Amino acid sequence: MRAAIGDRSTITINALPPEMHSGKGPSHYGRPGRIPGSVNVPYTTLIDRQTKALGSVNDASEVFTHAGVDKSKNVICYCGGGIAASLDLFVLHQLGYGNLHLYDASMSEWAVDKSLPIETD
Repeated sequence: MRAAIGDRSTITINALPPEMHSGKGPSHYGRPGRIPGSVNVPYTTLIDRQTKALGSVNDASEVFTHAGVDKSKNVICYCGGGIAASLDLFVLHQLGYGNLHLYDASMSEWAVDKSLPIETD
């Protein structure tokens, strides 16, 4: 993860809710905020709110494109522990993205290590 910060060939996606990504909401992981440079694609944006089923492929493609996720880049998804981020990865796989990676333990590991940087709004 450290090597991905500032690496233009990699995009890091935070699958947590916007208030946790910004650092303005409650932190369940030690310190509020996000891994520096990460974009926010909350896993909830990929689910139809009424049916609780996955949203459409077109809607998901638009969400990731809007966040700047490019198929030519390495993609690392994270969340609190790796569970929510797996939905982002699943959908990215369905959209034909390659070079997909999960940061297992995610913010549960990152935020408690005070030597690691955290970014907030």
